[in-house]
Amino acid sequence: MHWPCIGHCSSIEKVECGAVNVTYKIHARHTYFLRCYQTLTDEQILQSHQIQRSLAAQLPFVIAPCFTDKALTLIKFNGASYALYPAAHGNSVSKLSSVQAKSAGFALALVHSALVQHDGSAFPSITLSWEKEAWLLKLETIIKRIRQAPTSVDNYWAMRRAEKQQEYLANNNGVHQYKIATQRQLIHGDYHQANLFFDRHSAVSGLIDWDLLQNMPPAYDVIRACAYMFQMDPLLSSAFIGGYTSHLPLAGEELIDGARAWGIYADHHIWPLEQVYLHNNVAAKRFIPHQDFLPFSRQWCRVAHYLKNDKDIR
Repeated sequence: MHWPCIGHCSSIEKVECGAVNVTYKIHARHTYFLRCYQTLTDEQILQSHQIQRSLAAQLPFVIAPCFTDKALTLIKFNGASYALYPAAHGNSVSKLSSVQAKSAGFALALVHSALVQHDGSAFPSITLSWEKEAWLLKLETIIKRIRQAPTSVDNYWAMRRAEKQQEYLANNNGVHQYKIATQRQLIHGDYHQANLFFDRHSAVSGLIDWDLLQNMPPAYDVIRACAYMFQMDPLLSSAFIGGYTSHLPLAGEELIDGARAWGIYADHHIWPLEQVYLHNNVAAKRFIPHQDFLPFSRQWCRVAHYLKNDKDIR
């Protein structure tokens, strides 16, 4: 109705690509994706669209929303908010090579260089502070729910991770707040391989999903990406950081600040456990790794040594 550019639509299918927002794949002369927003306000969506279109004019790999016949990017239908996106060029890659990791780092630096020009007042700034006892109580509630769940591999690893995380956060040496020391700016906030596409030369050819735009230090985005994309593998993480710094310098204190900020966030991150065991959102199971919980400071050590930056982030 609203996007004549689609032409004749042969079929529509729901895409299982996330745990919150809903996306539909539109099969027509070209392929499109219809996004149904679940979390952002309309003001945030429209601001995000403006930023995406501005970035797309500078960076061809940024996928921006399509205009309707009335030059709109957001449509309200049955009380929900929708936007249409063209399919990204290139291929999605589950496990990146060192060349692709370097290209991904370079692309993120280009994104940060462009985002610094935009006002981020409509988007959140994360406060890195948690009330210890409240967080331990949440984990205890989650653990009780997991015990009530049927025996399965997913539930086994969820239990192991929840218990290890609870034990770590209960430790008297656990840190529960951190004050960011470097400059905040708008960052992508969800930079990982599921939102990236690569061409045949291993260069980034598509970047999608801007729903987590936020105000944080650029190095926070860098370290978060290394954690999600490479599980802090030293070789791939250093390739990614090297690609980033080939365009945008990152001083040692910025990298350490980003590692400390992401580290304390990661150590307190229980969203997938909450979604699955408290809110029955089974789609979030994919975000619970089948491996033991490990404090981020221990994960960082491997990369820091490789980068010859052995400063302790605890």
